[in-house]
Amino acid sequence: MENALQRFLFEHANIRGELVSLDSSWQQVLERRMYPASVRKLLGEVTAATTLLAATIKLDGKLSIQITGHSALQLLLAETTGSTVFRSTAKWNQREEENLENVNLIKDGSIAVTITPKKSGQPYQGLVEVHGESVQESLENYMQQSEQLTTRLWLASNGKKASGMLLQKLPSEEDIESEDWNRIITLASTISEQELLALDFDTILQRLFHEETIRVFKENSVKFMCSCSEKRTDGMLESLGEQEIRSILKEQGNVNITCEFCGKNYIYSLSGVDRIFSRQSKVLIQDSNSSIN
Repeated sequence: MENALQRFLFEHANIRGELVSLDSSWQQVLERRMYPASVRKLLGEVTAATTLLAATIKLDGKLSIQITGHSALQLLLAETTGSTVFRSTAKWNQREEENLENVNLIKDGSIAVTITPKKSGQPYQGLVEVHGESVQESLENYMQQSEQLTTRLWLASNGKKASGMLLQKLPSEEDIESEDWNRIITLASTISEQELLALDFDTILQRLFHEETIRVFKENSVKFMCSCSEKRTDGMLESLGEQEIRSILKEQGNVNITCEFCGKNYIYSLSGVDRIFSRQSKVLIQDSNSSIN
């Protein structure tokens, strides 16, 4: 059950669920950067939540959750591709690191959920203010406000594992639906963070819903993988402009770009910068010739 996503459905209630367990894949995130304990916990919860939300839609592309704080915590960002590949990172004010513990780091912040189709269509983004005291409360509020989907989340994270459970009410006109939802949410709410981190999927479902009829689907594997590349880094430098990049090159001797997600370094010397902007110049010349013709 390591690094897995499990979908399930209540047979006699219009409710679906997801369970996720990130083990070695979550540890790969932590190996790349030393996060303060409070930031690490929140980032694990956001990472698990991103995978769970992506699994509720037929996603051919990327879904990201970004939480921007107004405290010592500056950013939590998790991104998943097709609900099976994820990456995540966080930023915080290191000069205020002593203020990261025993406070609500996401208070007065905002949550942006972005869906980017792989092939066609425009990216869609929903933005709401942080609501409540936790990541899960805030995302539940987002799903209700922006997607009109009643959703409950249970999230847990530590230095070894990030886990989560999602329950979602499906559209229905039956009055009995609310009774089913209230009963199942009451049962689900008895799970603790420790149990969510320690128990396997079968045990969780049996412990919570042994009196319910549940259809369990095949597990899907989930892995950490970063999508950074030299091509994307070239494009980022192009967007900053030749004057800016050559100024950095002159001052520092090279241009060093480090991926925030995986820690990979992309180092550009004079020849690398020349390659990027000489190519850009060729494109501009070709475009000019095309317009003349």
